[in-house]
Amino acid sequence: MAERGSSRPTLARLARLYGVQASYTDGRGVRRHASPESVRALLEALGAPLATTRRRDVADASEARRRAAWARPVEPVLVAWRGRRTDFLLRRLVADGPAPVQFRLRLADGHTRTWTVRTDEMPPVGAATVDGVAYVAHRSPLPALLPDGYHDLDVEIANRSWRSLVVAAPARAYDDGGRTWGVFLPLHALQSAGSWGVGDFTDLEALAAWVASEGGRSLALLPLLAAFLGERPFEPSPYLPVSRLFWNELYVDPRRLPEFERSEPARRLVASPEFRRRVEGLRAASLVDYREAMALRRRVLELLVGALDARRDRRRTAFREWVERCPPARDYAAFRAAGEPDGRLAVRYHLYAQWVAAEQIGRVARSAAAGGGGLHLDIPVGVHPDGFDVWRHPTLFARGAALGAPPDPMFADGQDWSAPPPHPETAREEGYAYFRASLAHQMAPAAAVRLDHVMGLHRLFWIPRGGEPADGAYVRYPSEELYAVVCLESHRHRTRVVGENLGTVPRHVNAALSRHGLAKLHVAQFAVDASASQPLGRVPRRAFACVNTHDTPTFAGFLDGRDIDGRGARGALDAGGAERERRRRRAEVAALRAAAGFDAWAGPNAGPARGAADLRVLRACLDRLARSAASVVTVNLEDLWLEPRPQNVPGTGPEQPNWRRRARHGLEALRALPGVTAALRGLARRRP
Repeated sequence: MAERGSSRPTLARLARLYGVQASYTDGRGVRRHASPESVRALLEALGAPLATTRRRDVADASEARRRAAWARPVEPVLVAWRGRRTDFLLRRLVADGPAPVQFRLRLADGHTRTWTVRTDEMPPVGAATVDGVAYVAHRSPLPALLPDGYHDLDVEIANRSWRSLVVAAPARAYDDGGRTWGVFLPLHALQSAGSWGVGDFTDLEALAAWVASEGGRSLALLPLLAAFLGERPFEPSPYLPVSRLFWNELYVDPRRLPEFERSEPARRLVASPEFRRRVEGLRAASLVDYREAMALRRRVLELLVGALDARRDRRRTAFREWVERCPPARDYAAFRAAGEPDGRLAVRYHLYAQWVAAEQIGRVARSAAAGGGGLHLDIPVGVHPDGFDVWRHPTLFARGAALGAPPDPMFADGQDWSAPPPHPETAREEGYAYFRASLAHQMAPAAAVRLDHVMGLHRLFWIPRGGEPADGAYVRYPSEELYAVVCLESHRHRTRVVGENLGTVPRHVNAALSRHGLAKLHVAQFAVDASASQPLGRVPRRAFACVNTHDTPTFAGFLDGRDIDGRGARGALDAGGAERERRRRRAEVAALRAAAGFDAWAGPNAGPARGAADLRVLRACLDRLARSAASVVTVNLEDLWLEPRPQNVPGTGPEQPNWRRRARHGLEALRALPGVTAALRGLARRRP
């Protein structure tokens, strides 16, 4: 069987060879076609040897792509699903004749399996001639009943050898089958009487204990990953972390560290009038001052490094052993210290900060687990273009493009997220080591993780460098390989996985989530149907359900249509579109109020009476979610006092206080708010 479709190479065919989907339907239902210039730019970002879009250059690039595919006998990654027979495509030179193929499989546990197969015993399933060289393809089986894990397969044909990674994994992610509920509050927004202007891991532990005392079993958070919080660069967004492999030391509580008790200089600094004055300034502000908060914390942590180094005890030994076990941490510390005045001290500081951050988040996780619950952490799809991960693993990212999204009803011009896309092929060549480490880093302390933009397991929208979102196109990823890694890591850490499947998501993505046991996200705001007898409708089984997310209006903002006003002000909606959206929203709100037992809308000047009515509507929505078949119901704590301001307004910049707003009420006050405790206890009754 000869390979077809290779006689007339075109740019479109070359794009398909590289997984570039140049034509797509955007979020508004408009069919779009990326220009030849954009396609060429994306192909170059993927490594295609394409100088121009002239026919000869396209033909040469296509031939090179086919030659590379046929010249490798086995793919760099193979998937063996637990309990299923697995075979793989084996390519070879026809000129080798019926030479035996030798296989050696080194299992993760150290055992080895070897076998030999003659190629004339395997029927051919494909053939091609590339540059005058003839190839033939066969199907070859893997051994049955492979143990879960990452195994190395060596293939030798005619004294030439190649290696592949075999990912043997359960077909479905880990799921403990529980039906629980919990709360959401960003850690930066959490405040307590003892915090230094931003929530810390001690506050998080206290919040988890309080929620557990009310019957809650989960605490959902934004990403807690390392961030640029100094002068330059500065990026507080948790979705553009410096690294997906290290924690944000801003959330470390120095006073809970053994070194604090041993460091008289640190205690003296924290008790000094100047330090206390600066802390009080942070506490009094409505927005988090990340630079100031990080500067104060670092001053204390640097003194604690000195206290650790001054002693020769078990703790210092434990730190040294951790550093020796974690070469990536040494690289990370060197990266963060580059350019700082005292490089050696800075390296020591960054190592220590990561060590104690891991200690403290681990303590919070163990404390939450002891109460029957756990942390729900968030894994962002991208990283900062100038961050550690891109510096340390440059070949794993396509620097000639940026991640984003095509135009949709919310963003008429599309979105540019500025993060460099993960390269689909170099990730395979390195056996997904970085992806595996990123998952393991967050799954280790988490009861559940949320995969941001889970469609990225299938395809991501790439924007050529210097282009606009409208110039972009989708690039495909080897989804089954990525799901295998996710499922395997999920079982290794006993961590549930939920995919953020909001926005324009093809049906096959949701089908794959179901097939592999990843929970879907159900956001009640997006599910309101004003014409239905039950406006919130049916909540899917096993979903992670919530009223809203960090990227949507709060419940109070939704009722008031604040998001519609904002979109109109930013030009995302014209006057007619804004009015249509307001009419639709009024109908949705009226339906929700009717379902909650109200017949009429309480006007905007109804004062306290309207606030009480809105809380009743909210509780009716939560009650509906709590009674559903959802696996987890999460309530935004800020909704329980009808906070109108969102934590983030997507598509905006410094003009909005994104990721900086502190919660209106501190941790101590939360426990005394009747409306808050009543809502939580209602959830506990509905989901015991």
